[in-house]
Amino acid sequence: MKLVRESAEHFFLTQMETLKGKPEDYFGLFFSLSKNLKHDDLVADLSTIQDNIQKAKARSDVFAEELHAALDGKFEGSVCVFKDMDIFVIVKLKSENERAELQALFKQLSAKLPKGMADMDTFANQSRAYQKFADQKLLSVKCMASYDAMADMHKIASIPSRRRRREDPLVMLVEDDRFTAHYASNILNTKFDLIVCKDGESAIQQYIETAPDIVFMDVHLPGMTGHQALQAIHAVDEGAFVVMLSVDTVRENIQLAASLGASNFIKKPFTKERLIDAVKNSPYVRAQLKSDRVGSEQMFH
Repeated sequence: MKLVRESAEHFFLTQMETLKGKPEDYFGLFFSLSKNLKHDDLVADLSTIQDNIQKAKARSDVFAEELHAALDGKFEGSVCVFKDMDIFVIVKLKSENERAELQALFKQLSAKLPKGMADMDTFANQSRAYQKFADQKLLSVKCMASYDAMADMHKIASIPSRRRRREDPLVMLVEDDRFTAHYASNILNTKFDLIVCKDGESAIQQYIETAPDIVFMDVHLPGMTGHQALQAIHAVDEGAFVVMLSVDTVRENIQLAASLGASNFIKKPFTKERLIDAVKNSPYVRAQLKSDRVGSEQMFH
């Protein structure tokens, strides 16, 4: 039984591709230890984010070692320990006796975790779900990197200074829909410097790195939701100017965005005028252009 820690997400993806078309002899055991990490708790106090992640990692490592010891020498397969602390075991079974033994071990090990954190099934039943899971694990690497970036207190403290020192407005667009991203980019990049991200995880890292003057954030994103990314960005920069974008204008969504620090909420599809007006409303853009009235007039016309 192989224990995989380094680049486990890529190893798992490769295994999923290899097992396509022959899943009948394989079982998957999933232990969702990432549930020990609560996004709300992590972003609530950035000074403790690294400590909380290390504690969760230590618990995951102990469980992974115990899991590997219980399976090693008895079954053929791999124990994948992902960056987000989740653990997935790929097991090839050769007999009904092995199946019964594996089920008994799973019951014993899953009893050590809270209810709902463990699952076991055949690849034949879950082949499509496991392929999707492989993509999610690649995105989870970005998520953990975004938490690491949020722990860099010196870089976070310099966000306002770096924004003031910039000569030209910088806009960030967070949108996973290709058509919407293309449409909005064509409007924005003719007048402003522009950063485009396809997911919230990348947006958090890029926000900390570049200190943009305004963020347009889609509500519905793969992996981390737009609301969660907004919450994280507002945690690292209380003055962040974030405008949420969504086809869904349910009151609860708008109220949640406002409670998490959103400055505005724009319904899709939107017009060029709505985007430009939103940029005009950013206090950081207004401050940059205040001393350059001619440049301001050219930029917004």
